[in-house]
Amino acid sequence: MPTPLPHDWTDRLALDRAHVWHPFTQMKVHEVDPPVPVIGGEGCDLLLADGSRVLDGISSWWTCLHGHCHPRLMGALERQAGKLDHVLFAGFTHEPALELVARLRPKLPPNLTRAFFSDNGSTAVEVALKMAFQAQLQRGEAGRTRFGALREGYHGDTLGAVGVGELDNFMTGLFRPLLLACDRLELPEDPRRELDADLAGWPERLEAAREAVRAYFDEHGDRLAAFIAEPLLQAAGGMRMWPPELLQELRAQCDAHGVYLIADEVMTGFGRTGTFLACDQGGSISEREASGSEAPLHDRWRGVAPDLLCLSKGLTGGTLPLSMTWATEELYGHFWGEPASGRAFLHGHSYTANPLACAVACASLALFDDEPVLANAAEIATAMADAFRELSAHPAVRQARVFGTVGACRLVDPATGSPDTLEARYGWKLHRRALEHGLLVRPVGDCLYLMPPLCTPPARIREAGETLRALLG
Repeated sequence: MPTPLPHDWTDRLALDRAHVWHPFTQMKVHEVDPPVPVIGGEGCDLLLADGSRVLDGISSWWTCLHGHCHPRLMGALERQAGKLDHVLFAGFTHEPALELVARLRPKLPPNLTRAFFSDNGSTAVEVALKMAFQAQLQRGEAGRTRFGALREGYHGDTLGAVGVGELDNFMTGLFRPLLLACDRLELPEDPRRELDADLAGWPERLEAAREAVRAYFDEHGDRLAAFIAEPLLQAAGGMRMWPPELLQELRAQCDAHGVYLIADEVMTGFGRTGTFLACDQGGSISEREASGSEAPLHDRWRGVAPDLLCLSKGLTGGTLPLSMTWATEELYGHFWGEPASGRAFLHGHSYTANPLACAVACASLALFDDEPVLANAAEIATAMADAFRELSAHPAVRQARVFGTVGACRLVDPATGSPDTLEARYGWKLHRRALEHGLLVRPVGDCLYLMPPLCTPPARIREAGETLRALLG
């Protein structure tokens, strides 16, 4: 059992219970199961008020990239705080924003030349959706009033982002009357990501999926302003890992039908999948294997370049809110004109390109150049595969799979092979029990996953797997 909390936290938790509304939470739960007080962070760990230390196994909702309170990020924040805290970005500019653009652009697909700043992942998506629609309108395509998206997608919680997410789930369906028009495409998961998978019949299923993509665009393509997807890994949809060949097909069909392709790399960006962007891995797995395993991963894949790219979460290493939407020169050109033309993109946020956040983001990107961040990610991937291979032997575990630094599996009732009911709330119970054993996990539905900071020692990943197996009983 954890050490009792200091006395002063009794009053603080009472204040929390009386006035605070937590995200993604049925607040009645906290009447008997209060929020866990966190007093610090260090590397891959969170420090709790009861004196315990827990591995941040989900990178605090996929944001913490290099570990908590990384000295170089904290130093950048402190230095910038002494120079400029904030200035409106309409009609002004500043060095941290320009340095961030200069550092980031060489790491992106070369067709992306224009950066629009905003505040978080949802707003990065909102910007992309609005840009795509307005660009289509201003190039004479007034009939393109719908969007395309993947089933099981998640792109944020503002209404535009909700409108291109999955509606048939517990988070978003009730907002259906308020949402934009969206046609959804279902893609299969990629069994090659599963540990010890049976690939019988997979080539035929993959070809059928390709045909389904083509049929979808034949039916909907002339009405779509853009198609949005989380490249290769749908996180909130249950860590669904889908085939790179179908990302290629999406790109080809968007080109053929005049549809902009939006890549939502809010979660997948910055090394989470083993390369800087998931889009870098747009080639087929067979192409990768044919090119030889000795080449670096980013050289063994053929990337897919989107027309719009959404980035956030790891952009600042999880330190401050910041996001960017990158666009092509072609798309940007549709907004060019005299002020009276009405072609400008009239969108903005109070904290657009906040200098403090931009300075921290620059420090985060510098770590990719100065430290073996992607090499660490490769070691984490190996440890993740070891951990989930061991975990897969448990009778409550199905479909263990790994993609880069992300490991996931399905939790089922061992007796029936079916997911637990919502009333059972097994995932929440596992989350709370894991905290008592020094591990933060937060299952998504029946999906149990690990996605730790990229500084996490591989031994801690294996320990986390052992902890989970023990907790499953």
